[in-house]
Amino acid sequence: MRILIKIVAIIGLIGTTISCKDYLKVESPSTFTEANAFSNLDFASKELNGVYNSIASMNLYGYGHIFTSCDNDIEFVNWTNDGGVNQVAHYAGTDGIAFLQSVWNTYYQAIERANLSIDNLPKSTIWVGEYASQAQSLYGQAITLRALCYFDLIQYFGDVPFKVRSTEAGDVFNLPKTDRDSIYEYIVKDLADAEHYVPWISETHTAEVISKGFVKGLRARIALAYAGYSLRNKTFEMRRGKNWQQYYKIANQECKEIMESGQHQFTPVFADIFKTLGAYAQNSAKENLFEVAFGRLYSGRYAYTIGMTFSANPNDPKYGRGPNIISTSPYYYYSFDPKDTRRNVSCELYNYGNNQTLSKQTLSNGVINTFGLTKWRKSWINPLMGGNNAGVNMTGVNFPVMRYADVVLMFAETENEINGSPTAAAKDALAMVRNRAFPQAFQASKVKTYIDSVAVSKDAFFNAIVNERAWELGGELIRKYDLVRWNLLGAKLQAMKEGNLQIANNDPKYSNVPTSIFWKYNSDGETIDILNPDYRLPDTAIPGYARSSWIVNNYNVNKANTTILGYVANGYIPAKNNYLYPIHKDIITSSNGVLSNDQMP
Repeated sequence: MRILIKIVAIIGLIGTTISCKDYLKVESPSTFTEANAFSNLDFASKELNGVYNSIASMNLYGYGHIFTSCDNDIEFVNWTNDGGVNQVAHYAGTDGIAFLQSVWNTYYQAIERANLSIDNLPKSTIWVGEYASQAQSLYGQAITLRALCYFDLIQYFGDVPFKVRSTEAGDVFNLPKTDRDSIYEYIVKDLADAEHYVPWISETHTAEVISKGFVKGLRARIALAYAGYSLRNKTFEMRRGKNWQQYYKIANQECKEIMESGQHQFTPVFADIFKTLGAYAQNSAKENLFEVAFGRLYSGRYAYTIGMTFSANPNDPKYGRGPNIISTSPYYYYSFDPKDTRRNVSCELYNYGNNQTLSKQTLSNGVINTFGLTKWRKSWINPLMGGNNAGVNMTGVNFPVMRYADVVLMFAETENEINGSPTAAAKDALAMVRNRAFPQAFQASKVKTYIDSVAVSKDAFFNAIVNERAWELGGELIRKYDLVRWNLLGAKLQAMKEGNLQIANNDPKYSNVPTSIFWKYNSDGETIDILNPDYRLPDTAIPGYARSSWIVNNYNVNKANTTILGYVANGYIPAKNNYLYPIHKDIITSSNGVLSNDQMP
């Protein structure tokens, strides 16, 4: 949380809001002149921290990003439309939703702040001499943050206005949209330049500021978005970027260089990635390439809006409340191999519910829409947030924008695509991810044999990558735009809904799903032991265990809950693939006819 301490200290120096009509016009975010601000390393750092501050705001990664990354086959809001964020998640957003206006304005605010640093640092007195390396790092960070902002804007809105210098007197503020391929090509080239200015994480010693690994990883992620599919304005068709083959090669090379650098590694135990985040600490393996930094009690709603449910008494001295708005489903849980250690980190069969005075683990009721995404848990926050902080929703838990495992899987994907079949390097990369997921005793069958079985063709290996990214990255808000770039969003949404209905209907395909769960409390009186999460036992008594009806025996209620899952993506139209959001009507009005919602089918 080091950055955030600085951010809070300079809020008085930095403006935090702009009107919808002036989203491309922002006053210099300092009471100093630009010349003064960039002649001093401390002031220049504070200017850039304004960009980090925008990224960490409630409109963007602090809260809004959770909803703009739903609904997909893993992460979704199973609540009804609300005229706000739920509706946005359900592909039912309208041009009158204030949240979309705030998202647009905040991104352009961040871009203007980044442009100020990019324009002024190279001509400042600190660009050479004693502070040159620090000034040039700030410059590279600003380029990267601007690229991240444009990348997100394109994913949300399609083609958008593109501005790469700070606002000056006499500028035209009502800019038209720029074709996204042109924006992608510019920022991919820009990031290649930024790589030379930003040091590796071994020099920054923190994932809370941008280092070279994230610059390269973001360049790879953007290149894959360009190479993949997106909904094209006015044509309303899903189409790849113009030079898509070249961009697979760019992504491949960047991922390869990160892997060869040795700067980032796998955290040996999967759960420790998220326990470390909950402890407000940095991971010694440096698996996280970049984390959005939040402040405990002040910002960031991970482990509250998304995560394990803690619905106990708000005065609970240990954990407090964590309502969990974002859900998953048994379809996701039962897609895992039972031996995969990632499953019970990503999606548990229990929560901390039932309005108990003192929270303890409670078996889920086996209802389809009550499965949580549990990489984020209030029980993993250290120090705990019960007692006086029990009702606080700003946990301050950092959000990892990119992990090393993501890089390794992008490398495997691009190797397969470029070469027309999985190479030895692609197979080795997939094995790196799965080796951590499975205990040593099962690696022969679950890693080597499995990879050999899916490496028989390009298509089979690609499908394995689609699945592996679900198992590795589920709950980390990457899935939706993976599915978009693969042109699989509609198909995977339908498969998820059909799969949950099959589970509720006791389809033979899911004969591993128990009819009853047998469980008991461990000696600590708080944690539970589940006897049969993956197989059926006779619905009779077992000494020492409680028996609870599970999904199939809750057939009637689960039939109703598959209807509740009808809220998920209820505005999505498969024939139109309408995943883009409308520009707010006030922004369109203030553009004097320059902007329109021509991206909406």
